[in-house]
Amino acid sequence: MSPDTRSDVEGLRAWVAPLLAAAFGLLWYLAVGGGPTLNPTHLDWLGGDFAQHALGWMHFRDAPWGFPLGETPGLLRPLPMTVALSDSNPWVSLALKPFSGWLPRDFQFIGPWLALCFVLQGWLGAKLTGLFTPNVLQRFLGGALFVLAPVLLYRTGHDTLCAQWLLTGMLWLNLRPRTSPRDAWTSLAWALLLNALASGIHPYLEVMVFALGLSLLATVTWKEKYLSRRAAALALAVLCAVPATLFVAFGYVGLGVRSGSAGFGYFSSDLLTLVNPMGWSRVLPGLPTGPGQYEGFGYLGTGVLALAVAALWKSRSAAPRVREELRARAPLVIVLSLLALLAFSSVLTVAGVTLLSIRKVVAPLLPLLSPFRASGRFIWPLHYAVLTGLLAFTLWRWRQRPAVATGLLLGAVLLQALDTMDLWTRNHFAPTPWPRLKAPEWTLIDASYRHLVLVPPYVHLSESPCVKSAFVERDYVSFGDLAYLRGLTTNSGYPARLSETRVTEVCESLLADVARSQLTSDTVYVVDPARLEAFQRLGDAVTCGTVEGFHVCVTRRAGAFPDALSRAAPSPPGTSGDLPH
Repeated sequence: MSPDTRSDVEGLRAWVAPLLAAAFGLLWYLAVGGGPTLNPTHLDWLGGDFAQHALGWMHFRDAPWGFPLGETPGLLRPLPMTVALSDSNPWVSLALKPFSGWLPRDFQFIGPWLALCFVLQGWLGAKLTGLFTPNVLQRFLGGALFVLAPVLLYRTGHDTLCAQWLLTGMLWLNLRPRTSPRDAWTSLAWALLLNALASGIHPYLEVMVFALGLSLLATVTWKEKYLSRRAAALALAVLCAVPATLFVAFGYVGLGVRSGSAGFGYFSSDLLTLVNPMGWSRVLPGLPTGPGQYEGFGYLGTGVLALAVAALWKSRSAAPRVREELRARAPLVIVLSLLALLAFSSVLTVAGVTLLSIRKVVAPLLPLLSPFRASGRFIWPLHYAVLTGLLAFTLWRWRQRPAVATGLLLGAVLLQALDTMDLWTRNHFAPTPWPRLKAPEWTLIDASYRHLVLVPPYVHLSESPCVKSAFVERDYVSFGDLAYLRGLTTNSGYPARLSETRVTEVCESLLADVARSQLTSDTVYVVDPARLEAFQRLGDAVTCGTVEGFHVCVTRRAGAFPDALSRAAPSPPGTSGDLPH
């Protein structure tokens, strides 16, 4: 075989395993029940956080272009809202907006995005495994284990957090061999791209990707000595500037909303999280955890744990080699350790029992740490690093007997898959009817109406006393959907971050307008039962009725919609007809 032919064969081989692992990622997504989600017009599975993300996209697609990028002035009006604050995947939303006119009105990209995350996880998992073996089958099996990572499937309830392929890609960049400064700059360029992508997907992922970018920069500068200190400083400046600029551009910061929130130390990881199934396994029992430590779920999986036992059994002679490899990758080890400490948070627990509290030590850092209250998520880089280490060690230990290594990886893949509860229950994508309002009266809201206002506003997770009402989470989705379909703005929604002071001001201003009878003719008011009497005191100044169990009022006396409301007048306060929806 000529050198050119050999090179072509090697090049083809380098593509085969990632392609197979990517295909496996798609098949696994289908196997756990994701098939119906791939229909972009199918909404009847978008419950919980998915509804928040879908509504953010829906209102953004009809909004004029503005700054911040992804500005959504029609949602949560007049409070600030962007696709970043609705977790509506800013990069994807921006990419699809120019094509909005050609897309169906009922259009969601969450399902296809989730499938893409599994595909890319398989691709990059195989690339990462390829650093330790030239064997195509072994590379594929390694990629399959990345697809089967429980922390990935566990997060399918929050689509943007499923972009964990970003972490796999950063580990690949950190561990891939480099032989020249050009290779170092190429790795840093890829790291910058992944940081830019993460900045427009989810802030938690960007913090992890950025930290792994720092370890890469330190490695090529101090360990491999391919960059001068001046060049490293320039690279660091760019690596910091790009995410900071994008955070401002997407509206994560700079809109007057608070970035911090309560919960740091509560939504943490337990020290045993890598081996605690937490109900994930059909074979192994779960260990106790704290009530908020579901955020720190980091179980490696039954197949990976079995692989660890097989690989580490009677392997004391390999300890010097392991220490040598860890020292050679000191910057990565340090970053992974710091992220793990952040995941364990200010209260260290073992099986839910407090081992050590360092809250007093952490207290001065809370202004910096509070934006990441769900700190348990920072266990993911360690999860994938441990998986990578086990794969590397297994392939190295049985390098003279590749059939044994392949058999162990195959066994781990099969056990990991078969012991995944969701393979059998498929409860991650259970049907959840989209809460669309269906009464014919809603179709009579014509173009002369511009706003749909809940009184008081429903601002999900707000603790302001002013917004307390009988409205529930499903209601903000129903009226957000109605506003989208009728081309209206709405004052309610679910922002990832908010200013309680501003929420209270807006709410009190609205209630004051109602008390002074300063209502607008282009607004449809949906009224909490406790506030209905204030509207009824306005007498002939308003027309009110009950539609699908909701009290609805407008200031107009004539027109198709007011006429429909007058035929469905609400019951007097205190009667059974005044019960909340």
